[in-house]
Amino acid sequence: MHLRRAIAAAASASTLALTAHTSGCISKPDGLRSLRDKNFQLSEHYHGKTRIRVLRVQHHAGRDTVQEFTVQTRLFGSLYSRVFTNEDNTDLVATDTQKNTCYVIAKRSAATTPEGYGIDLASHLLNEYKMLDAVEVEVIEDLWRRTQSKDGTAHDHGYVREGPEQATAVVRLTREQLDAPEVRSGLQGLTVLKTTQSGFENYLHDSYTLLPETRERCMATEMKVEWTYANGKPVDYAAVRSTLRSEMLRGFFGPPEGGIYSASLQATIYDAGCLVLKAVPAVQTISIYTPNMHMIPFLPLKQLGGATAAPFEDDVYISTSDPAGTIFCTVSR
Repeated sequence: MHLRRAIAAAASASTLALTAHTSGCISKPDGLRSLRDKNFQLSEHYHGKTRIRVLRVQHHAGRDTVQEFTVQTRLFGSLYSRVFTNEDNTDLVATDTQKNTCYVIAKRSAATTPEGYGIDLASHLLNEYKMLDAVEVEVIEDLWRRTQSKDGTAHDHGYVREGPEQATAVVRLTREQLDAPEVRSGLQGLTVLKTTQSGFENYLHDSYTLLPETRERCMATEMKVEWTYANGKPVDYAAVRSTLRSEMLRGFFGPPEGGIYSASLQATIYDAGCLVLKAVPAVQTISIYTPNMHMIPFLPLKQLGGATAAPFEDDVYISTSDPAGTIFCTVSR
């Protein structure tokens, strides 16, 4: 009994001492606060909100249209350095406010592309908050395709997701150029495969090389494509994306009958980039990133199955994307 009373008394005394010690505590102990040094500069900063999921349904005379955006906002303001250095949140646009604004602009905007929505959102933020110097908005659109009946009739309100392909856009708008947004558009997750008309030969061989040369292979990749626009020209973003996508596929596959031979993925994506620049005058540069999706011939076929064993005839592969070669180029005017 005496022992329990002693323990309880000690615990109570410790609690009182801790309360007395922390009663004047603020956001940081003085030891950490004193680390701030005028010689250390805040060289770059922004704050924003990411992974804002927005679904917008527009009703048009009984036929709906659907857009699904994942949005990221980034706000830049020289005054906001004090939030980092002085613990001063005056005039700070909270990230939750930015999130709410994305839904308000989705309601107001008539844009039908991620670029148009991004421009409308960036313009609103700069016009609403005069303390901002610049705004960046990144929009990723998950693509939905209207489903069709057996006779090809499009459903009024039924959709199927087209993923993993997504449309992307990055918009930067500055206070100095409110009417001149910098726009970078893109496609990602565009996954393509050709079953023949591809090879890889005459590369460097040394003591570390095991890869055999071939003039017959599958070639597959998951493309990420980004492009910029020539300045000062009106842009139909949807038309550019549609034509650019078609030209990228034409460069990869070639004509429907017979296709076109690819000596390397590098040569193929350069040719595709040239096709895009020729077909779409509004595009200034196109950057193409194509990690390999390897289709490795399963050569042990001829050793398996006993009397029914059959050789590999460019027909059975091990499909893998790890590890992957990474092929990238930018083609410019």
